[in-house]
Amino acid sequence: MADGFSSKTAFVLASIGAAVGLGNIWRFPYIASEHGGIWFLIPYLVCLLVIGIPLFLLEAGQGFLNKKGYFKSIEASKNLKFIRAPLRKAIGTFPVLVSTVILGYYSALCAWSVWFAVEFILGNNPTFGLMQASYTPVLAFIIVFAAACYVSFRGISKGIEPVTGYLVPLLFIFLLLLFAYALLLPGSIGQLEKLFAGNSEKLIDPRTWYYALSQVLFSLSVGYGIMYTYGMHLKSGKGIFSSGFQVAGADTAASLLAFFTVVMVSAAAGPAANGLALSFETLPAFFASQGLLGAIIGASFFILLFSAAFTSIISMLEHTMVSTSFVGAMGKVAISAGIFIIGMLSVLSYSPAELQLFGKPVLDLLDFVFGTFLAPFSALVVAFGCAYLLPHHKIAKAIGLPAKYWGLFSLAAGKVVPAALILLIIFSQLSGLY
Repeated sequence: MADGFSSKTAFVLASIGAAVGLGNIWRFPYIASEHGGIWFLIPYLVCLLVIGIPLFLLEAGQGFLNKKGYFKSIEASKNLKFIRAPLRKAIGTFPVLVSTVILGYYSALCAWSVWFAVEFILGNNPTFGLMQASYTPVLAFIIVFAAACYVSFRGISKGIEPVTGYLVPLLFIFLLLLFAYALLLPGSIGQLEKLFAGNSEKLIDPRTWYYALSQVLFSLSVGYGIMYTYGMHLKSGKGIFSSGFQVAGADTAASLLAFFTVVMVSAAAGPAANGLALSFETLPAFFASQGLLGAIIGASFFILLFSAAFTSIISMLEHTMVSTSFVGAMGKVAISAGIFIIGMLSVLSYSPAELQLFGKPVLDLLDFVFGTFLAPFSALVVAFGCAYLLPHHKIAKAIGLPAKYWGLFSLAAGKVVPAALILLIIFSQLSGLY
């Protein structure tokens, strides 16, 4: 492709930006806390090595070799001719649709981060209630969406590469600063000791392994075709193998830093809710109670959230635009308008308008349907599609995998990953975890 990453480092930083998102900051800490503390790392790392990294390599490798958007590659694949054309189109469309809808409401969450950061910088004491009572986040969303579109329009080399080259290091700087701040809070060391004590019995609980696998997929941004799209923009595939481990390592480091930091800060803040409520309700109230230092830390925390969210947004937008490049200019305008509407409805669901659908805020409903329920199905479809596009040994050779591991890679990509995803879907359905 004419436009592409200038180096392996640029690809790694962009991939880290796609992988490290809000899920690392708010989802990993409470999932790990509820499922064994530090012991949760064992099933998490197993799932990362056996499923997450192979799927990353499979996606990026297929993208590099095919040099066509995910939809067109699936539709035109000779190896998938045994599947009827309408079903092939569905396999090519489904993951792109899921990630595109997630992109819409994820932009709303990014806008929340901007609103809180600005309020802390202005010296105010922002709360979730104040945000809900204002239409100002709508303006923040418009700015975020316009900025993401501008970056996407600039392409890889002039848009995504420089933005991720700046925001990804900034993200880790703020993570380290917040971790250092958390260590100084009263009782922080005691909280860390509790984490390391943990509960090893959770290792034999199937739910722990379910959440570990779902977190790997959620955190590493695999299973949507995003890494397939980024792989398309590589000039050489030889570095994909080592890049996969670098991205996974950075993503895990971000999750661990967030885990330790959030646990220590939330303990100091008192009884707290989990997930988004922790990030946007409990922690802002705590930072606001800490005077000037709290305002600085609060602004830093939400700049961190913005950096994590925005780099993920531009990766999803690039995936959508590349995968639908065949629709023409008016088609892209229509798709962009659709994403904007999804994001706007999501923002308005937590505003004075209180937009709801089926008795739930629009954002919550979209997150449940596309971010929770359909995400494993998307990963299964991508794993199946990428497993059949080109022979595994061609991918292994192209990505720089040593020949002695080709058979192992083929086993993981063709059998272990799809089987694990099928088990994930079945278990979640039977256990009523949704």
